Amino acid sequence: MGLRARMGLLFLAAAMLTSCPALAQLRSVDLYAPRPFGYVIGDALALTAEIALDAPYVLDPASLPSPRPLDYWLDLRDVRLKDHGIEDGVRRYTLDLVYQTFYAPLEPRRLAIPGVVLSAIDGERRVTVNVPAWSFLMSPLREIISTAPGQAMALRPDIAPQPLPTAATLRRLMAALALALAAFLALAWQKGWGPLGRRRSRPFARAARAISAPLTSAPDAPSYRGALLALHRAFDATAGRGVFAEDLPAFFEAHPAFRAAEAEVRRLFAASRRAFFGDDPQGAQRELPPLELVAISRRLRAVERGGP
Repeated sequence: MGLRARMGLLFLAAAMLTSCPALAQLRSVDLYAPRPFGYVIGDALALTAEIALDAPYVLDPASLPSPRPLDYWLDLRDVRLKDHGIEDGVRRYTLDLVYQTFYAPLEPRRLAIPGVVLSAIDGERRVTVNVPAWSFLMSPLREIISTAPGQAMALRPDIAPQPLPTAATLRRLMAALALALAAFLALAWQKGWGPLGRRRSRPFARAARAISAPLTSAPDAPSYRGALLALHRAFDATAGRGVFAEDLPAFFEAHPAFRAAEAEVRRLFAASRRAFFGDDPQGAQRELPPLELVAISRRLRAVERGGP
């Protein structure tokens, strides 16, 4: 055997030794694809590759392709990698690739989805993993020239929108609105809001409106007495007769809702007795300041309306 032949055998042996580890590191790449025909513009194609590597090699996540346009007619829409772990010294992966085609052929045409090149790493060592390409057949939406007798195929017009029945929904809506309006009016009547608060059955509401404005400014003795008189008239109208300090137990017995404000009412009557019968309006204002008198009137109005 000559020198040149011996050198060739040495190079062949070295190549085999260097290629064996790579073959051992990558066990298999199996590609599973859908039917290879019958696709039209806009269809999605899902490919699945099952990859087996010798441990401790792992797929490099940085080598995975990112969803993006691959060509003017092909987009990579989704990339999902699932690691199944190691079994019998082999790490297995499932790679799902979803493509979408936008090619509009005039006649049936075969197209190819390019392969994907991945990397498996083990520290500083790296192995190339090739996911093979796949081809499929696209069909046109309609034929260019009709070969059948009769009129050529034409696209159908758009389907006219169908009206939705809304009569029952409208009736239910009107009934709900009427019920809500009735509930609001009943609440306004109970609370005495707006014009509903001016009826005769709300004497404390009238008294509160009468005394709130003058007493929020610097009050004088006549306006203070007028505020006291307005509240006394409200007590008289509520009881149906004149109410004095000694009549308060009977008033609370007949109208128990006002017991919540009994302390304020007795304080009001004490200040009123001092203002009218003690001829000491200034002392009455010190005992029950005007702003507190306004607060008592609002409290009585709230009790009258059914509030706390």
